Amino acid sequence: MHYTASPGASAKNISTYFASLAQQVGKGRYASAHYSVDRTSIYNSLPDDELAYHCGSETYTKEALAHLGTYPNNSTVGIEMCIEKDGSIHEDTFNNTVDLTAYLIQERGFPNVFFTHKEVVGWKECPLPWIKAPEEYERFKRAVDSKLNPLEEKVVTEDEDNMNKVLDYAQWTWNELDQYIGDAYNDNIIDEWAWVEKVRKKKLTYGELLMLKVLIDERRRKKAK
Repeated sequence: MHYTASPGASAKNISTYFASLAQQVGKGRYASAHYSVDRTSIYNSLPDDELAYHCGSETYTKEALAHLGTYPNNSTVGIEMCIEKDGSIHEDTFNNTVDLTAYLIQERGFPNVFFTHKEVVGWKECPLPWIKAPEEYERFKRAVDSKLNPLEEKVVTEDEDNMNKVLDYAQWTWNELDQYIGDAYNDNIIDEWAWVEKVRKKKLTYGELLMLKVLIDERRRKKAK
């Protein structure tokens, strides 16, 4: 994963630049990437199985050498993300890059494994917007996972939401729960009165009840030994 370091340049311009380098005569500059991405376009400059000169270096990180071999250009696909005039990666560029990488994984058979340019060589501050804000890199990887597993993501989200919902019980059930939590408090199984208060004010969530039940039952089991 790279950034273009050329504020305002489009994916087409980046692809054209790489193509111009291929026309050099004699010893020239070696630089290329397979894909360039901007707000509206994705340009494919090289076949996925053709070597691109996008992460060459005299030194590599231990992690890169362990996963990518001694010459990472041989085993990686280079993706250049275009930046805005202010140096940022636009959200549309971000989303197009998510779509591209999900396609490469799902349709072309690449592993769901990412390296930034810096993670490969260690010294290059690229892509700079993600070096400055590493949480954006993590958000990117989560977005790709979500794209690849939309149903799984939905189930997880719904489960998390349900765990945070306040219990919707009839009054007699709250009474039974009050007795259960109250007995645990009186028997010194739990030592926080706040749990009793939560039950009496009917503010206990599904997740909290599950946690309390496991805790109380386990402590009673150990106390009975």
